[in-house]
Amino acid sequence: MSEKINIYEKLGDFLLNLIQLVVGGIVFAAVMADDSINKAAIYIGAFLAILFFLIVAFILYRISNKKKGE
Repeated sequence: MSEKINIYEKLGDFLLNLIQLVVGGIVFAAVMADDSINKAAIYIGAFLAILFFLIVAFILYRISNKKKGE
């Protein structure tokens, strides 16, 4: 238990898992959605969310690697 938990790395892992859930949710929503829902809006929103989470995850991993070097 002497090993320190790197919160930045764990949060980055969480965001990468969240990306998987967003992709799975969008696929499920596209399959189950009726015609009244604009599918382009669903895909654009999901793409923007994935892009945001991915950028934040990479930033957190970069911070994590800097902390390991110290």
